[in-house]
Amino acid sequence: MLKELVSEDYRILQAIELGMMSFKYVAIEEIVKYSGLSRGEVEFRLSELDRRELLYGQPKPYEGYIINYMAYDCLALNALVRGGVLEALGMSLGVGKEADVFDALMPGGERAAVKFHRLGRTSFRETRRKRGYLADRRHVSWLYQSRLAAEREFEALKVTHAAGVSVPRPIHQNRHVVVMGYISGYNLADVDTLDDPESFLDDILLNVRRAMSAGVIHTDLSEFNIVVQPDGQVLLIDWPQFVYRSHPNAGALLRRDVANVLRYFERKFGVVRSLEETLSFVEKRD
Repeated sequence: MLKELVSEDYRILQAIELGMMSFKYVAIEEIVKYSGLSRGEVEFRLSELDRRELLYGQPKPYEGYIINYMAYDCLALNALVRGGVLEALGMSLGVGKEADVFDALMPGGERAAVKFHRLGRTSFRETRRKRGYLADRRHVSWLYQSRLAAEREFEALKVTHAAGVSVPRPIHQNRHVVVMGYISGYNLADVDTLDDPESFLDDILLNVRRAMSAGVIHTDLSEFNIVVQPDGQVLLIDWPQFVYRSHPNAGALLRRDVANVLRYFERKFGVVRSLEETLSFVEKRD
């Protein structure tokens, strides 16, 4: 689809994207205004984009359009290609409830991971409950929510990576897409045995401590977003729900993260640690 679209198609999609900031459905008059194209050209392009299933339309009380996730993907990928960030998109690395991750190549041949945030696979109420940065927004589209999630994750990766936390290297972000260093390995949840569970747990906690020292708390840490890399090292992923240490619930959120990890290691690997002693360790500034 990305290769089939022409510049006028992208102007139409961008016009609708811009209009969606103000309208639930963007009228043709607004698309004409935002795109700078003639009405005849806009109507023709809209029919083609609708045929490709990149739009949702409503006929009443006025004819209007919104874009869907496929169109948003095209807009983001087009920007990343034109910006010299990506050259090729490869196979899926993972599909989650709120994101898809793909293998990719950058122009120099370096592999990267491309994460498409896709909020809306879970319920709207559940999404608002889990993501505090949406709580005071009365109406935001799924696309805009996904963009906010990508922006937050990229922000967290920049802070933690600079602090020496073992996280994917942040490369670029556009709309709902985050480009990061290539992710290889397995989720801890899918690993049946570890050579040294005690040391691996120590590595996780050390990285949680480094993140804390940088002022960041993951808030959703579990065996599903801890990666065991091929060399046996830890990689912490999925940071869009992070909070800063100054957050009023920071202590409770950190406790929940640490308790989740300790509970899993006790159940799966028989490693027992004191929650209070572990919290004292991760809260100590490096």
